[in-house]
Amino acid sequence: MTNAGNPFDFLPRSRCTSDALGVRLNRTYPAIPRNRTAPLRVIHVTREEEMKLKTAILRFDRQLAANGRSSHTRAAYRRDMRNLAQWLGNQSVSKVRPDDLARFLTSEQVLLRPDGGPRKPISVNRTKSALRSFFSFCVESGWVKENPARLIRSSPAAVKEPGILTAAEIKRLRVALDRGNSPLATRDRLIFELLLGTGIRLGSLVALNVGDVDLRTGALRIRLKGGTEGRVFLNPGLRRLLRRYLKENSTQGDCGDDTPLFRTNTRRRLGARQIQLRFANRLSEAGIDRPISVHSLRHTFATRLYEKTGDLHLVQQALGHRQITTTEIYAQVSDGRLKQAVKTI
Repeated sequence: MTNAGNPFDFLPRSRCTSDALGVRLNRTYPAIPRNRTAPLRVIHVTREEEMKLKTAILRFDRQLAANGRSSHTRAAYRRDMRNLAQWLGNQSVSKVRPDDLARFLTSEQVLLRPDGGPRKPISVNRTKSALRSFFSFCVESGWVKENPARLIRSSPAAVKEPGILTAAEIKRLRVALDRGNSPLATRDRLIFELLLGTGIRLGSLVALNVGDVDLRTGALRIRLKGGTEGRVFLNPGLRRLLRRYLKENSTQGDCGDDTPLFRTNTRRRLGARQIQLRFANRLSEAGIDRPISVHSLRHTFATRLYEKTGDLHLVQQALGHRQITTTEIYAQVSDGRLKQAVKTI
């Protein structure tokens, strides 16, 4: 009897390999003789059995990048997941159970900082968020049948109010910024007025090019977290400052659309660290000695906008927040100010 009609003739005779998941199954099976029939042996190889933690973490990070998550989020999630892989060992993701994650979350690996001090609840919650996101990805990828992170809940954590400038401090800062008429002084004033008047992130400001400015419509094209683009609007004062700044810089040439809007004396793009140092100097000149960062200007903008409008959704849109829950902190700040004001009556 011949095997001419065998529907499995396309299979290798002695070795079966599969790269469908990027994992090679290097197993040898008995060949089916051509001169006689042989019982068909069905071998079940499930995908989740082959995916190890470290490999899954690499693919998870790649998917986060493809989904436009910021480099900061990706770096934080990588640290959390690598801690898990170190604690559990490089086992198959399909073997991780809810109890494993519960023990991990109550271990010193999660609860203590490298210096031995306790981690803040908000930091532990970020680890929990990373676990939920990672194992949801594993389920969607077909490596895990049931999500082992399904029982994880975030812990109550006190939300720290963001540092903001008071109206008096804003006035003193502007007085310090108005000193001097040099190109450097004009640049610094525009930088900090832009941050204060639009609420854009420092990274978005550093990435600005000349071609991103549209003085006709009073808009500024910015690059948001995750690589997407957005637009913010300029008040009349900012438009005047930008027009003056661009006019002064146009006399120096090299002002094409791709030219960095803010440059150093050597004509290179101004860096975030340089702006932070300049801001610290300006705060000192204004006599403001409490902890205030460049990012505080974003918080100040958001708080002032909410106080003027009372519209959280408007603040959310202005800041580019994905979730309204991220924006709610500014309502709490405003309520706190009201409470303090009432005490003075």
